[in-house]
Amino acid sequence: MTYSYPQWKELPELDLYLDQVLLYVNQIASFSPSQNDKGLTAAMINNYVKHGHIDKPVKKKYSRKQLARLIVITSLKNVFAIQEISQTLEILTANHQSETSYNHFVACMNDDSIEDVPAVIISACQTLKLYHQTHQLVLELKRGGTDESGSNT
Repeated sequence: MTYSYPQWKELPELDLYLDQVLLYVNQIASFSPSQNDKGLTAAMINNYVKHGHIDKPVKKKYSRKQLARLIVITSLKNVFAIQEISQTLEILTANHQSETSYNHFVACMNDDSIEDVPAVIISACQTLKLYHQTHQLVLELKRGGTDESGSNT
Protein backbone atom coordinates (compact mmCIF):
# COMPACT_ATOMS: atom_id res chain seq x y z
CA MET A 1 0.00 0.00 0.00
CA THR A 2 1.34 3.41 -0.95
CA TYR A 3 0.84 6.34 1.36
CA SER A 4 0.94 9.96 0.30
CA TYR A 5 0.77 12.32 3.23
CA PRO A 6 1.54 16.01 2.54
CA GLN A 7 4.57 17.60 4.19
CA TRP A 8 3.93 20.54 6.55
CA LYS A 9 4.78 23.07 3.83
CA GLU A 10 2.18 21.42 1.55
CA LEU A 11 -0.65 21.87 4.04
CA PRO A 12 -2.98 24.80 3.29
CA GLU A 13 -1.51 28.09 4.48
CA LEU A 14 -4.95 29.62 4.96
CA ASP A 15 -6.99 28.59 7.97
CA LEU A 16 -9.91 26.31 7.11
CA TYR A 17 -13.52 26.10 8.27
CA LEU A 18 -14.80 22.86 9.78
CA ASP A 19 -16.36 21.50 6.56
CA GLN A 20 -13.12 22.20 4.68
CA VAL A 21 -11.08 20.48 7.41
CA LEU A 22 -13.30 17.38 7.23
CA LEU A 23 -12.98 17.16 3.46
CA TYR A 24 -9.21 17.72 3.50
CA VAL A 25 -8.35 15.35 6.36
CA ASN A 26 -10.65 12.58 5.14
CA GLN A 27 -9.07 12.72 1.66
CA ILE A 28 -5.59 12.39 3.13
CA ALA A 29 -6.34 9.78 5.77
CA SER A 30 -8.57 7.67 3.54
CA PHE A 31 -6.24 4.68 3.76
CA SER A 32 -8.38 2.84 6.29
CA PRO A 33 -9.32 -0.56 4.93
CA SER A 34 -12.14 -0.88 7.46
CA GLN A 35 -15.55 -0.19 6.02
CA ASN A 36 -16.77 0.60 9.54
CA ASP A 37 -14.42 3.58 9.76
CA LYS A 38 -16.31 6.68 8.71
CA GLY A 39 -13.22 8.86 8.93
CA LEU A 40 -13.21 12.17 10.75
CA THR A 41 -16.53 13.77 11.67
CA ALA A 42 -17.54 17.17 13.06
CA ALA A 43 -18.58 15.48 16.31
CA MET A 44 -15.11 13.95 16.65
CA ILE A 45 -13.41 17.30 16.14
CA ASN A 46 -15.72 18.93 18.69
CA ASN A 47 -14.88 16.13 21.12
CA TYR A 48 -11.13 16.50 20.50
CA VAL A 49 -11.40 20.24 21.20
CA LYS A 50 -13.57 19.67 24.29
CA HIS A 51 -11.05 17.19 25.73
CA GLY A 52 -8.02 19.29 24.83
CA HIS A 53 -6.60 16.98 22.15
CA ILE A 54 -6.52 19.88 19.70
CA ASP A 55 -6.65 23.63 20.24
CA LYS A 56 -9.94 25.50 19.88
CA PRO A 57 -10.50 27.00 16.45
CA VAL A 58 -10.00 30.75 16.15
CA LYS A 59 -13.06 32.44 14.64
CA LYS A 60 -14.31 28.98 13.59
CA LYS A 61 -11.13 28.36 11.58
CA TYR A 62 -8.48 25.70 12.01
CA SER A 63 -4.76 26.40 11.50
CA ARG A 64 -2.08 24.34 9.81
CA LYS A 65 -0.98 23.05 13.24
CA GLN A 66 -4.49 21.84 14.06
CA LEU A 67 -4.84 20.31 10.60
CA ALA A 68 -1.57 18.38 10.97
CA ARG A 69 -2.65 17.14 14.38
CA LEU A 70 -6.03 16.01 13.03
CA ILE A 71 -4.34 14.13 10.17
CA VAL A 72 -2.15 12.24 12.64
CA ILE A 73 -5.03 11.54 15.05
CA THR A 74 -7.33 10.38 12.24
CA SER A 75 -4.63 8.11 10.83
CA LEU A 76 -3.79 6.52 14.18
CA LYS A 77 -7.21 6.42 15.89
CA ASN A 78 -8.01 2.87 14.74
CA VAL A 79 -4.79 1.55 16.24
CA PHE A 80 -4.26 3.61 19.39
CA ALA A 81 -6.52 5.21 22.00
CA ILE A 82 -7.08 8.94 21.46
CA GLN A 83 -5.59 9.66 24.92
CA GLU A 84 -2.39 7.78 23.97
CA ILE A 85 -2.11 9.66 20.68
CA SER A 86 -2.73 13.00 22.35
CA GLN A 87 -0.23 12.40 25.17
CA THR A 88 2.43 11.33 22.68
CA LEU A 89 1.75 14.35 20.47
CA GLU A 90 2.06 16.64 23.49
CA ILE A 91 5.54 15.29 24.21
CA LEU A 92 6.61 15.35 20.56
CA THR A 93 5.31 18.86 19.89
CA ALA A 94 6.68 20.47 23.04
CA ASN A 95 9.04 23.38 22.40
CA HIS A 96 7.24 24.27 19.17
CA GLN A 97 8.20 21.06 17.39
CA SER A 98 4.85 20.52 15.62
CA GLU A 99 6.26 21.01 12.13
CA THR A 100 9.27 18.75 12.72
CA SER A 101 7.25 16.00 14.39
CA TYR A 102 4.56 16.10 11.70
CA ASN A 103 7.19 15.92 8.94
CA HIS A 104 8.81 12.94 10.70
CA PHE A 105 5.43 11.17 10.74
CA VAL A 106 4.85 11.97 7.05
CA ALA A 107 8.33 10.82 6.04
CA CYS A 108 7.89 7.59 7.96
CA MET A 109 4.45 6.89 6.47
CA ASN A 110 5.55 7.82 2.94
CA ASP A 111 8.71 5.67 3.26
CA ASP A 112 10.92 8.71 2.70
CA SER A 113 14.45 8.64 4.02
CA ILE A 114 14.93 11.02 6.94
CA GLU A 115 17.33 11.09 9.85
CA ASP A 116 16.70 11.46 13.57
CA VAL A 117 13.09 10.29 13.55
CA PRO A 118 12.06 9.54 17.15
CA ALA A 119 11.59 5.83 17.83
CA VAL A 120 7.99 6.40 18.98
CA ILE A 121 7.08 7.83 15.56
CA ILE A 122 8.77 4.96 13.72
CA SER A 123 7.00 2.44 15.92
CA ALA A 124 3.59 4.13 15.46
CA CYS A 125 4.04 4.19 11.68
CA GLN A 126 5.07 0.55 11.59
CA THR A 127 2.09 -0.39 13.76
CA LEU A 128 -0.29 1.54 11.50
CA LYS A 129 1.16 -0.06 8.37
CA LEU A 130 0.90 -3.54 9.89
CA TYR A 131 -2.69 -2.80 10.90
CA HIS A 132 -3.54 -1.87 7.30
CA GLN A 133 -1.64 -4.88 5.95
CA THR A 134 -3.53 -7.20 8.30
CA HIS A 135 -6.88 -5.78 7.20
CA GLN A 136 -5.85 -6.21 3.56
CA LEU A 137 -4.96 -9.86 4.18
CA VAL A 138 -8.28 -10.45 5.96
CA LEU A 139 -10.14 -8.96 2.99
CA GLU A 140 -8.24 -11.25 0.64
CA LEU A 141 -9.07 -14.25 2.82
CA LYS A 142 -12.74 -13.30 2.75
CA ARG A 143 -12.59 -13.18 -1.03
CA GLY A 144 -10.81 -16.53 -1.08
CA GLY A 145 -7.68 -15.11 -2.68
CA THR A 146 -5.01 -16.42 -0.29
CA ASP A 147 -4.56 -19.13 2.29
CA GLU A 148 -3.58 -18.49 5.91
CA SER A 149 0.13 -18.32 5.08
CA GLY A 150 -0.49 -15.46 2.68
CA SER A 151 0.13 -17.62 -0.40
CA ASN A 152 -2.25 -17.62 -3.31
CA THR A 153 -4.61 -20.58 -3.37
